[in-house]
Amino acid sequence: MEVLDSVDSPHWLSLFFDYCVVGRPFILPSTATQTWRARKEWVTPDGRPDEHRLIEEFGHLDAPVMVEGSCEPVTMKLRDYIAYVRGARDGPRLYLKDWHFQESAGTSHYSPPACLALDWVNREEWTSTVASPFDASDYRFVYYGVKGTWTPFHSDVLSSHSWSANICGRKLWYFVPVGEERRFEENGNLICDLRERKEEFEKAGGFTLYQEAGEIVFVPSNWHHQVHNLEDTISINHNSINASNVRLVADFLLSRLEDVRAEIDDVRGIFSEEEMRQHEQLLLKADARLDLPGLEKLCRLVIDSRVARGRDCYVCWLHQDVAECRMGACRDLPCDCTSSTCTECVCLLEEYEVTVAALTMDRITKSGRPSGCSVATTR
Repeated sequence: MEVLDSVDSPHWLSLFFDYCVVGRPFILPSTATQTWRARKEWVTPDGRPDEHRLIEEFGHLDAPVMVEGSCEPVTMKLRDYIAYVRGARDGPRLYLKDWHFQESAGTSHYSPPACLALDWVNREEWTSTVASPFDASDYRFVYYGVKGTWTPFHSDVLSSHSWSANICGRKLWYFVPVGEERRFEENGNLICDLRERKEEFEKAGGFTLYQEAGEIVFVPSNWHHQVHNLEDTISINHNSINASNVRLVADFLLSRLEDVRAEIDDVRGIFSEEEMRQHEQLLLKADARLDLPGLEKLCRLVIDSRVARGRDCYVCWLHQDVAECRMGACRDLPCDCTSSTCTECVCLLEEYEVTVAALTMDRITKSGRPSGCSVATTR
């Protein structure tokens, strides 16, 4: 049975290379969130959601709410959801989840730790603008679940990383290592509840984690998990893409593209080859919210922004493929700083980003460049 690593104040670049690049989950202690406005303003002194304050500030906002037993969310005002929380809670449980709170209320209520702030989707100048390949949307969410609500067994969208910070309340996590999730498939679909397969869960090397108020859990790409609210719990969550997992995102999209091609193969003779490529990418984006031209665009945005700041390519003398490089082991950390604003460390990280983004673009091109996607030579 694996135990999730608890890390406290390591160098943020070490965290990035040792956990994000390698793909190892970890948990940060409550000190990582102790200065957040959300921890101070959304919680009562006894550690419960401050319902009065939440209604006063955000009660007018719409939020998606899952009804137990249903597959589609309903839209509710936050004040109406809190009225349910305050009431008898009869009938199916309601779970407010995947709420794009930040689009309406901003991000001033929290500040991710340096390692988790490396995020090409949610924390760049193109985030939530028309320049973004994600149609000006984001992958930042708030969850608010009453005791007993839970999220079925799954892995995160687009093979992204995710992190979840408990503002208040407690959660129980079930983790299954990458590849072992196949044990829990039925007719090609994942089962919903790992608790039905306790013996198989143990054979798979699965492990559990109790997450307390203030702690942050990092879930790497392709790690399947299931989460239960043990108390009324509010959390802030991000799904992220960066240099540590962008090639896994490319793998996901290329694999899904093959599925799309198989699904529409019977109409291939009706359209020209160019038209088929266009239809494939449209279907891919409809399914995954991102297509291959979009991923290339994201990589190009990263490269152009870093090159404009004078960054070059990253070099590891021990590894031809930079994905195998482990900062601090085969290449020294620039310094012992603890700040993500350190010029030397940021420079090295951005060089790494340039190289990985360029390699990802090259991977997509060699796999068959999608229609309408132009790849300029990396500077």
